[in-house]
Amino acid sequence: MPVNKEAFLRYRIIDRLIRNNARPYPSMDDLMDDLEEKLGKSFSVSTIQKDIKSMKEDELLGYKAPIKFHRAHQGYYYADPNFSITEVPLGEEDLDAIEFAAMVLQQFKDVKLFAEFGSAVDKIFNAVNVSSILSEDEVEQMIHFEKVPYYKGSEWIAPILEYIKNRKSLSLAYKRFEADEARIHLIHPILLKEYRNRWYVLGMLEKNNHLVIYALDRVVSCEEGEIAYRHHHQFSSQTYFQYAYGITTFEYEPSELIFQCSPLQAKYLKTQPLHHTQKLLEENDKEARFSLKVGVTPELIMDLLSYGHQVKVLEPKFLKDELIKRLKLAIEQYK
Repeated sequence: MPVNKEAFLRYRIIDRLIRNNARPYPSMDDLMDDLEEKLGKSFSVSTIQKDIKSMKEDELLGYKAPIKFHRAHQGYYYADPNFSITEVPLGEEDLDAIEFAAMVLQQFKDVKLFAEFGSAVDKIFNAVNVSSILSEDEVEQMIHFEKVPYYKGSEWIAPILEYIKNRKSLSLAYKRFEADEARIHLIHPILLKEYRNRWYVLGMLEKNNHLVIYALDRVVSCEEGEIAYRHHHQFSSQTYFQYAYGITTFEYEPSELIFQCSPLQAKYLKTQPLHHTQKLLEENDKEARFSLKVGVTPELIMDLLSYGHQVKVLEPKFLKDELIKRLKLAIEQYK
């Protein structure tokens, strides 16, 4: 562990111990024991004394911690009971939440763009003295994250983000899965969007002003376009994706989807809705009915099919007919 990071951890632990109202006036032995327990190694009295001195006087840290020694209680305390080395009023739950967020960010370390943000994230954590006091082994024992895979196309995230930020048109060489060769598309990029661990760029086509979306794993190359950037005068990310399901773009009215399922499946759908527009219409001992207001996209169809016999679509009819057709084709595969 780097010395500077270990020092920040010691400051954090000392700060927590001094602010712990349940154990007021921690002694030097208390500090030594707690540091050893949290960091898995022992520290000398002189090291802890230097830490306390740094917390009080080091101009680079900027804490100016009002640490005092109480002779009667033979322990340390803050002259200002509301003081904390964090410059923002964060409680223990807030600090734990930030630590958890730090671990989540670690899942994206293989994506180049997020790796480049690593130093900025470290600065934020250091500013509020937040850094996990758990070892990697302890984290793995307590929390298992779903691993975010590295996929082809992540190298385009950073440059495309620069084009969006600087309002520049984009010449995109894009090769569809079914195509033999890549084609050049001139677009005015609007935003990057992530969906199920894949990244996409949404933009306006120069030739017809239509909004289109391209998967970054099929981008062959991208460079600045030769025309001036133009805004899509009607686009709003809040409203455009309000009724979207998945990544497929659509520019028509959303459909009112009604489906039924078993009471048991309803329990799962209540805890993890299919869409933010999901509403429970009715429920009894035999079935439950839900509604969604969404665009009927390939992603929606695939998700509905994934439920098999657990979910039955009632409306709209065209979606119900499409599901029946696909289910029949699936059955034919096994004949």
